[in-house]
Amino acid sequence: MKQVSNGGASVRRRVFTVLAVVWLLAIWGQSLLPAAQSKGESGALLLFVQNLLPWMTEHLLRKAAHFTEYAVLGALCFCAFRFSRRFHFPAVLLCGLTAALTDETIQLFVPGRSGQISDVWLDLAGYLCAALVCLAIFRVKRKQSRRDQKAADQ
Repeated sequence: MKQVSNGGASVRRRVFTVLAVVWLLAIWGQSLLPAAQSKGESGALLLFVQNLLPWMTEHLLRKAAHFTEYAVLGALCFCAFRFSRRFHFPAVLLCGLTAALTDETIQLFVPGRSGQISDVWLDLAGYLCAALVCLAIFRVKRKQSRRDQKAADQ
């Protein structure tokens, strides 16, 4: 497998960082919507999802959305940090916690919305699950690359 040069890693880090920031702004943008507008958007999506999953409720859909949007953020942040010179998994987690706390704090100031500590935990769970899956993928790829390199050297 071809080794990525420092320049390639730098470009990848920048791309993943921009994607993570854009995604985070989209998450926070949703948190800025008043409750009535947010409920309207959820209701429209719920009708579509219930065609596929008749047992889906608005509560489950909203919680699944929390988990999923933070899972995407976790994957993007992991990749951004992974291509940095010094990778520290705790730094990746700190970003997720900060994002989730900020998200719920934003909702405290939006009409009809409220910040929930349970949502912080749910957001962090989605973020952490995706970051751990990415970590596992990178480790498997690294082991495979080392095996391929050893085979090529023999």
